[in-house]
Amino acid sequence: MNFVRPKILNSYQNSHQGYHIKNGRHPLQQLIIDDGFIPNDTILGSDKYINIVTGPNFSGKSCYTRQVGVLVYLAHIGSFLPCDEASISITDQIIAHMSSVETSAVPQSSFQLDLTKMAMLLRRITPRSLVLIDEFGKGTAPSSGIAVLTAALKQISSIKCRAICTTHFLEIFSLKLLDDNIKNILVSQMVVHFPDSEDDNAVPLFKLEDGVANSSAGIHCAKLAGVDTAIIDRANKIISTLKSGVPIRPVLLNSTSELSLCKSSKSLISFFLELGSWSNSSKKEIQQLQEKIAHQIQDVL
Repeated sequence: MNFVRPKILNSYQNSHQGYHIKNGRHPLQQLIIDDGFIPNDTILGSDKYINIVTGPNFSGKSCYTRQVGVLVYLAHIGSFLPCDEASISITDQIIAHMSSVETSAVPQSSFQLDLTKMAMLLRRITPRSLVLIDEFGKGTAPSSGIAVLTAALKQISSIKCRAICTTHFLEIFSLKLLDDNIKNILVSQMVVHFPDSEDDNAVPLFKLEDGVANSSAGIHCAKLAGVDTAIIDRANKIISTLKSGVPIRPVLLNSTSELSLCKSSKSLISFFLELGSWSNSSKKEIQQLQEKIAHQIQDVL
């Protein structure tokens, strides 16, 4: 399988400290894919020891993050590594903050679980630790997630441990909360080929390159997931209006060009939407709704 013997670095005081892996591969992922695995380099040294990886959902960010953790672990238990060459510094711990899964056994939301993990991580790390953070902050408002993640990355930077962080929060860079040229931080992206025609799908290349991703490609992800074309079209309209600053025009119930509805259907929908909360409605209002439904059924028949 073309594994090679890594070089183990015993000191963190020289210029080669950290992790230098050429054409690394995830050993388990490589076993289960049909096509050739796309290798990627890892360079976390004395000058750049935090790598922030951006890119769409399906581009391979999480696989790359786990790959680095697996290779560092394998080196520490005496294994050869799936790569061309590697220099691995002695590491006291690998702390992985992966996406939380909600469970009834734990009385916490997904974001609370994320925060608990992050708090533990920040208390335990040392300059000789490897930190892996995958999609922190997805379970809350973007502003809160961005704020906590940015502050945590600055704290990790001050401790000077090695870290890889994947994120969809491109606002970190567009709002200049972190500069992609900042000292000690390397910003990378998983490359995706976007087609010229809307009829074609985006093609993930699974290759890590320098720079910040342009978008999270959510619409392309929705197409790959089989979301209805009408929903995709509406989502594209919303995105274009948000980018241009134009107010989003709602679907008009009184316009035959938007919805082909008979008069009784429009009356029924309007009546239903006019009431703020049907859970607190009166018997009279419920009776009126039932009557309008009955009229609608008669019109259809």
